[in-house]
Amino acid sequence: MSSVCFRFFSARRFFICAASFIAIVAGSVAANAQSVTLGYATAGPRATPDAAAPMRFVKVRSDDVACRPDCPEFISAEGKIVTGSADALERTLKAVGGRRLPIVINSAGGAVDDAMAMGRLIRAKRLAVVVAHTTLAPCPPGAKTCGEAKGLADSRGAYCASACTLALAGGVERYVGRQSYVGVHQMTEVVQETQVKRIYKVRYLRIVGLKLELSRHFVGVQRTTSTAKRVADDAVDYDVADYFAEMGVVDPVMKLTLTTPSKSIHWLTADELKMSRLATAWVDRANPILADAEPSGLAGDAIDANAPPASLFSAKATAALAAPIDGRLAKLEATFAYRRGGAIVATTLAVRDAETGAAIEPPAVGAYLVLYPLGVELRAGRLAVGTPPRLVASLRSFCKLRRGGHVVVSFIAAEPGAPHPAPIVLNPFAADGAASLFDEACPLKPIAARAVGAPRSAELPPPAVSGSKAP
Repeated sequence: MSSVCFRFFSARRFFICAASFIAIVAGSVAANAQSVTLGYATAGPRATPDAAAPMRFVKVRSDDVACRPDCPEFISAEGKIVTGSADALERTLKAVGGRRLPIVINSAGGAVDDAMAMGRLIRAKRLAVVVAHTTLAPCPPGAKTCGEAKGLADSRGAYCASACTLALAGGVERYVGRQSYVGVHQMTEVVQETQVKRIYKVRYLRIVGLKLELSRHFVGVQRTTSTAKRVADDAVDYDVADYFAEMGVVDPVMKLTLTTPSKSIHWLTADELKMSRLATAWVDRANPILADAEPSGLAGDAIDANAPPASLFSAKATAALAAPIDGRLAKLEATFAYRRGGAIVATTLAVRDAETGAAIEPPAVGAYLVLYPLGVELRAGRLAVGTPPRLVASLRSFCKLRRGGHVVVSFIAAEPGAPHPAPIVLNPFAADGAASLFDEACPLKPIAARAVGAPRSAELPPPAVSGSKAP
């Protein structure tokens, strides 16, 4: 086992530690009888080869073939939390330009102070945390540069133990796989004392039994270090308890932290994770990053079955159609959806009865969207009841709408000259729920970073439209 420590004082150094039981994490969970299995068979957490290395933060784009080229991105956090890990995370978050990418963490613990600082930073940035291991794609042999990091996240056998739970608690959403592990135990205090001895070469002269020093030359320094470990004092426990309360995590987490010996570890059960709110969503699949659904992003089931997935943000805009359909006044309903960590925004179109809201199927009519000011065109299929068409826009295209853009929905008749609705202009930023969606998918840059290209106060005028095509 190993320990990761913090707090340094002069000649006598005191360390408050969250022991990182890498050997225990790598062992069989059956011996502890506290695994989170929920119907899955597994041998327990898997210690990775670099588990003892200082935590490394990497922005990763999912390498799943099902989502290329617009795969979701996330931040991989692998390894031991050490002094300086919180600063490294802050630098990584600044480098991603304000995007709220989820933190995919796999760690056996480490420095308590830095773990709490990481958690507070994660909460301030409103990020989600996922317990999963990241496998990075290898760099091709002979390549001058590997470009952006690509890889896959895997919750199977991943773990977040000891001080790592403090970082996990900071997530606005906390995803735990049904084959991943979260563990706690007592904090330990390691007292380390270093004695410094200066060594000299001395020449003496002996006269009538007397020893007289003739010269003295400095040779070097000899250091002797002794270490003793004991359970951390109450001040540390109070700090950790206050932190969990600040993050909305309740018992039995703190109770189990205080009562589990530091030489052991308690793997939290599904009920304990749910009761304490240290987990807010379950990951049902090995890969917690969606790649085969739209909009792509984090995949998880809310622990509260009645609660919607917290990671999904949507906005709905409606506009009346100029002409009735089958004698009924109708409206177009456009729903824009983004999932945390995703690289796309999906738009769903539906035509509904203006009075009852019931779905209406226009006669053999398809549609396409044009996103201005870039003029990006997205084609959709037929507006059929029960299977509304979906159109996918990259974040780069969709986020331009925040600076005064708009969307034109044009309809396509099945045959030339057949009747079809006139084009409609929508303002997604004025849609119901748009503030939360744009704030999550397209966060504004800090004021100092957006002196050029600041948001305009007025919208661009809608383009002139005629016939079945957008200009």
